[in-house]
Amino acid sequence: MTSTPGGSDPAPLRPPALELRSEAGTQRAVQGSYCVTGEESGECADYEAPVVPEQATVVRPGEVVTIVFVGADVVDGTASVRRLGCDEELRSLPLEPETPWKVDVAPGVYEIAVEAVAFEAGSTSGDTSAVLGLVVDAVAPLAVRPRGRPVVCPAG
Repeated sequence: MTSTPGGSDPAPLRPPALELRSEAGTQRAVQGSYCVTGEESGECADYEAPVVPEQATVVRPGEVVTIVFVGADVVDGTASVRRLGCDEELRSLPLEPETPWKVDVAPGVYEIAVEAVAFEAGSTSGDTSAVLGLVVDAVAPLAVRPRGRPVVCPAG
């Protein structure tokens, strides 16, 4: 917890919110580990267990989606696209405050693991990680929906 001399506690420092914007709507990412430094204080949070998406955005193959760090001025890092529950990276996207991506993976269920090794947002800076859920489907209704049951990476 951050605190200042005199015992008053300022508002907690947090990294910029991360969103996935698409024709279906906006999904807010599940926050992972982060460290944020402000003008006079800092705050870090580390998560031992892997962070998993709570929602999934249904998109069409070839649709352009945008990964957005809300309010960030500068972002340096990557977004790794992989099948939900799997470790193999299928795509690596260099991050900017707003990163458009033309969805070019086969139909299926994916996670987008975001690792920003550095960000600047107003008077704060730091690093952050988060995860988003993605369903690529040519016919399912476009929606941002609850993720559903846990998925184990298929063998093979």
